[in-house]
Amino acid sequence: MPTRVYYKHTRVKDTNVPYHFQCENCMKNSGDLQAHIIGSEAVYNSNFKTINDDRANKLEKEAYENLAKKVKEAYKDATEKEIYSTEFKDECPHCHKPQSWGVSGLKKKRFDTPIVIFILGIIFFFIALIAYYFTDIEYLTLPIVFGILGVAAVCSIIVFIWNTLKIKKKIKETSANGTQNTPVIDWNTVQELLSEKN
Repeated sequence: MPTRVYYKHTRVKDTNVPYHFQCENCMKNSGDLQAHIIGSEAVYNSNFKTINDDRANKLEKEAYENLAKKVKEAYKDATEKEIYSTEFKDECPHCHKPQSWGVSGLKKKRFDTPIVIFILGIIFFFIALIAYYFTDIEYLTLPIVFGILGVAAVCSIIVFIWNTLKIKKKIKETSANGTQNTPVIDWNTVQELLSEKN
């Protein structure tokens, strides 16, 4: 019986959002900068190497909606909570010092990677547990199965500690800044994405 082949069709949309800031350290204007925002990937699995125009259009639309969602989240965080996405780079192009407003984006992402690692660990744990009870794989023992979960937990904790240390380092680096400024973001350039109804 021939093996069925699946093809993964993907689309990704991205955009640039202009911004600038006055450096809290050297007080110079950063000049025009661009935050490069990338939407999450739209995926369609098919039995065929190519897809028809209708399916391609749906994939394009989904990718556009994913980008709109990401831009709206960045906009809402910046305008309502003063949380600036890490896509808005806070290093001064003149003195290369970080800005205090850059801490907020790091704080928001602090748990993202540890949670993903732990969830993947749980998934692999259950796969290994099922394989242990329902297959005859010789090298798969119960300690190995639970070891997978343990490794995922340890990796999650290590990444969380690393993220926390990065935040503390940036807070320390920016604590000597004389003033606390915020970036000026030109959201008008992505108004079409902000107006997209999901």
